[in-house]
Amino acid sequence: MKTVLKAGGRLAVATVGAGVGALLAAVRFLAGSVETAPADDELSSSVRGGLLNYRTGKFDDGTDPAGIYKLD
Repeated sequence: MKTVLKAGGRLAVATVGAGVGALLAAVRFLAGSVETAPADDELSSSVRGGLLNYRTGKFDDGTDPAGIYKLD
């Protein structure tokens, strides 16, 4: 009986360990595919300059008809 319980305990530990390993592998896979660089439209407008559109929170050329721009 003692041997059966010991083997069952080892099996349970191995099963939990395999589950944790699979979960960590899935998290690493998903985290590796995350894009950390800013998108082109976020960076290019602010580098070129322009007016801050308070509606979108981005810099643009000031021609957005629904945009909110600071009056000088």
